[in-house]
Amino acid sequence: MNIPDPLAPYVGLIRLVLWCAVGGAIFIGGCKHGAASKLAEAERTVTAAQGERDKAKENSASYLASANACGASLANVNRETELAQQRAAEWKRAADIADARAAQARADAAAAAAKADKALQAAKAKPACASQLAMQLCPEIPLL
Repeated sequence: MNIPDPLAPYVGLIRLVLWCAVGGAIFIGGCKHGAASKLAEAERTVTAAQGERDKAKENSASYLASANACGASLANVNRETELAQQRAAEWKRAADIADARAAQARADAAAAAAKADKALQAAKAKPACASQLAMQLCPEIPLL
């Protein structure tokens, strides 16, 4: 093809401009493609994050329900423990009262035995009583 002479000096410049335009178009297209792929990747990341958030909400709800159930069980155990402590305190008071009564009965029995021993010693000191105490009335009935 023959190029007219007045345009011949500008052919190199026109080619350079056309190559720059093609290069610019490719660069702009690549940038748009990169931006679109980055946007799509960001959307996938957001979608994945939303799915993880939803899963975390479900897990946290499950954990909260478990924690509430544990709290209720702990409250029941605390109530039962308090009742057991109250019963133990009542039983201890009853045991202390029974112990005091037993100690009093033991003291009364010791006093009665001491009184009986004094009466026996006083009876042995008298000759008439001592002779009666020395007699064996009936061997089948033990006196002491």
